[in-house]
Amino acid sequence: MSAPGEEETGGRGLLLVEALAHRWGVDEREGGIGKTVWVELKAPDLLAEPVARKVAAVMVRQGQSVRAWGEWRAVRSVRSEQFATGGPAIVLGLDEGPALRVPATEPLTVRDGGAPAPDTRPAF
Repeated sequence: MSAPGEEETGGRGLLLVEALAHRWGVDEREGGIGKTVWVELKAPDLLAEPVARKVAAVMVRQGQSVRAWGEWRAVRSVRSEQFATGGPAIVLGLDEGPALRVPATEPLTVRDGGAPAPDTRPAF
């Protein structure tokens, strides 16, 4: 997308959309005539959802969240071990449910900031 010159009277619409939108895109209309620009805006007091990405299991770190069994689970611990067949495995200790044991190269969906800091306040 190119910026219009100072003397041009048009061409700033999509620049404004990009600057203000959380997400936006363009859809071609059926029949091939024209297009529709769509926009998603976030209310100022709402935070955007953390970005998720796929990485090999060996790249997952404590403090991230991983998508397992249809839910986001905070990763509490990460260790490596060998499968009985000799291949490398990654064992993820999760905040809920059993540990997740997967091949080291298994693609997992992760996002940052999933595990809250441990509570270090004294118990009363």
